[in-house]
Amino acid sequence: MLKLTRLNNHTVAINPDHISWADAMPDTTLALIGGEKIIVRETLDELIALVVEFRRLIRAGSWSSEPHDALIGDPPRISVAPRRSQSDPPPRPSTNPISRREVR
Repeated sequence: MLKLTRLNNHTVAINPDHISWADAMPDTTLALIGGEKIIVRETLDELIALVVEFRRLIRAGSWSSEPHDALIGDPPRISVAPRRSQSDPPPRPSTNPISRREVR
């Protein structure tokens, strides 16, 4: 969420995924996907910087293998186990005695 300041100095938290567009004439106006418009004190450049930093934090989360300084728009680095080809030997059966018991 982005913490922004309305013109009346109240803080509002906005999900950047819900912003459809932003305009700066003269105040920064955000149009949300639901049709609501919000005027905030932050400049358009500050808003863009906040969104970029938010995306970096999301991308650098504990579940991600991306470096913290990865650029927005870079393709993610995903390691995927290679597929088995037809000529590969089948996987070995488990030696776990529980998995070999018969189910009645």
